[in-house]
Amino acid sequence: MKTKRVIEPEQTEFSGLSCDFLVAPDDTEGFFNVIEIHVAPKMGAPLHISFDEYKFFKILNGNIEFYAENEVWKLQDGDSALINKGDKHGFKNIGETIASILLVSSPSRHVDFFREMGALPTPHDPRQVMNVCERNRQQLIMPE
Repeated sequence: MKTKRVIEPEQTEFSGLSCDFLVAPDDTEGFFNVIEIHVAPKMGAPLHISFDEYKFFKILNGNIEFYAENEVWKLQDGDSALINKGDKHGFKNIGETIASILLVSSPSRHVDFFREMGALPTPHDPRQVMNVCERNRQQLIMPE
């Protein structure tokens, strides 16, 4: 791991999310990553499971409806959530402006997942999305 100043982080975009990789896997030998996620209004992350990652989310600004297991939380500026590996979770920006979330996850897998999602052609082919999820040990939870 090399000490460095983060000036121009790598970025990617997909599905209403714009992601700045502040700390990437190579920076920490894969121990953790830090991503600033900018979420367009009415967009977010669908309900899913991250099998290997512990995740900490801090709402930097905005109004987020956060789903964790069987609970729904209304989070806003300064609120945070901790998600254990294997727990169902997701979120949606319920505000009228872009919301910003800081995500810290360990081990560092989300940067690679987001890179792959950002590289997919739009509109997304559901089979390609499922393949990206599988490679990165994520599982989307389909509505019943």
